Amino acid sequence: MSKTVSCYAAGRDGEWEAICLDLDIAVQGESFEEVSASLSKAISLYLESVSALSESERALLVERPAPLSVRLRFLGYALRSLLGADRDRYHHQFTMPLAA
Repeated sequence: MSKTVSCYAAGRDGEWEAICLDLDIAVQGESFEEVSASLSKAISLYLESVSALSESERALLVERPAPLSVRLRFLGYALRSLLGADRDRYHHQFTMPLAA
């Protein structure tokens, strides 16, 4: 069974940010493609580092969602986008598979 994580990206030309809401890992870049690839790499490196820890330490670090304030900020981006109030920003909500 493959697990996925929830991610969100928002930006405009040349200025993007993306975050894995389930692991509280964030990246910045110049395009959606760049932040999506960077986030995937950051998640992989994080999970690789965590896998070297003891099981008790790993349990504390594998499920660490982004703070509520961060989740609300990205929810605000999504709502503004749906209402058409944020026309100069682009938004992508997506999931990424986690390696077993």
